[in-house]
Amino acid sequence: MSTKPYPVTPRVLEAMEVTKRGCEELLVEADWLQKLARSEATHKPLRIKLGLDPTAPDIHLGHTVVLNKLRQLQDLGHTVIFLIGDFTSMIGDPSGRNSTRPPLTPEEIAVNAKTYYQQASIILDPSKTEVRYNSEWCDALGARGMITLAAKYTVARMLERDDFTKRYRGGVPISVYEFLYFTTKFCQNPINCCILGKPPWSL
Repeated sequence: MSTKPYPVTPRVLEAMEVTKRGCEELLVEADWLQKLARSEATHKPLRIKLGLDPTAPDIHLGHTVVLNKLRQLQDLGHTVIFLIGDFTSMIGDPSGRNSTRPPLTPEEIAVNAKTYYQQASIILDPSKTEVRYNSEWCDALGARGMITLAAKYTVARMLERDDFTKRYRGGVPISVYEFLYFTTKFCQNPINCCILGKPPWSL
């Protein structure tokens, strides 16, 4: 049985316009429109995530692009989940790279994460921001949970990624733990939208 769509009011259309302003790609646009309409009809804010791995003491200047978009959505009444990837930083994110990113120690991560939110809150509205750490749920997985998550992904699917494909064809080693980085993406705090920035950052 199909669910009756929520009404698309002028306020919803305005929120969609704000969302798309400066946005390279919105997936899936029709789904997002209905989420905005549902939020308007139920008076329940959407939960929108930005995840950053604390690989350095300071967030990049280019992060202001996505942070400003998040602030625009907060001004529409929605909640931002500022997700610090302390667990995934211990794995090392291979995204868009042609080599393994060295994993960090817990001590290095703690130092780097300390100022992340302080810097982000210059742009974000603290009253509409939740700070979370992905170790909250990833640490609890254990071996059994990680294997269950890994079963949801195939090696063929992993190799669809351009960065992995180039490394595989070029004979550059790919570690199993890099694959595990992406399996942790299946274990996330419930959200309605994930905001991504596309490197190289541009202003």
